[in-house]
Amino acid sequence: MILELSIWTHHLNQLIYSYFHFCKTEKIEVKIIRNESVLHNGAILHVSGKTAFFDYSDDPKFIDTPELYNFYFKRSLRIENYKNNVRPLNFNIPMAYKSHLLLMNLQSDFLFDKRNRTEVIRAIDKFSWFTNSSHAVLDVKRYPKKVSDFGGNIIFHTRLWNPDNHNDDEEKERRRSQNDFRINACRILKKTYKNASVGLSADNLSEKLAPDLVLDSKHSNKNKYFNMLRNYNICVADDGLKDTPGWKIGEYLLFGKAVITTPLNIAVDNFNEHINYEKLSSRNAYLELPEKIEYLLEDKKYLKMGESNLVWSENYLHPQNYIKRILSIVENNI
Repeated sequence: MILELSIWTHHLNQLIYSYFHFCKTEKIEVKIIRNESVLHNGAILHVSGKTAFFDYSDDPKFIDTPELYNFYFKRSLRIENYKNNVRPLNFNIPMAYKSHLLLMNLQSDFLFDKRNRTEVIRAIDKFSWFTNSSHAVLDVKRYPKKVSDFGGNIIFHTRLWNPDNHNDDEEKERRRSQNDFRINACRILKKTYKNASVGLSADNLSEKLAPDLVLDSKHSNKNKYFNMLRNYNICVADDGLKDTPGWKIGEYLLFGKAVITTPLNIAVDNFNEHINYEKLSSRNAYLELPEKIEYLLEDKKYLKMGESNLVWSENYLHPQNYIKRILSIVENNI
């Protein structure tokens, strides 16, 4: 079983570490090969005489041609494109597994490729001395095995995107709408729930538009954020760039949290409303947040949803099953 890619990007960590986890668990050789023809944020898996392409772009547009492969697995897959040999990758999250050991299993041409330097340094940086995205911080061993009750408290830490940093008028407007939701969602949660932790990452735009919501610098530290996230029950998510889910929702699921989100515009396997998440009616429906939260607080429904999400994430996101699911589809032509 061979995994080919041209450049090691942050978006590919979930696949790379899941592949590595599978190889070590099954005691087979790790074969991660550099192939310059593989497109950016893409990878090709060769197994049982078949090829599977992985498209981790957050854009719903395909980065390659599905017909060239036996299977095409796509992040940010629109429901209407879920057909023929195309399958969803569900949620993409940054994760790692024994990063130092992975480095020892990489071929030298791949390991020392200067384009891979950022992720190699992050894999080496065990104590987060050089980067805020150390792979050690993202190691799957930190995810909980059970759901704990913290009284139904709420967390929503997010960031703003500057419309002026993009030339496209449609994208400018999309960012304004996104920022409007995030600012107002934080404000209504902060006003309504004293046990809510909400706010915006500190930057010039946040200071200008919502100085009352700017988080201190410690909240931008991934390790400290994960330590906080463990101690909350209800998490708010919304679409990221390209109007597709970002990393937060996958993180919430792996931590066994109840989720309230803006409408999901992608295909996600066996991920159901009221079981795995509560859905707002629109991208801008921040006023509905208290109603959704009260529903989850009633009879502590947030605990049942958190337990459902812990099971779902173990089956669909955790590296112990991520590649197994892919292989079951490829080998059985499902």
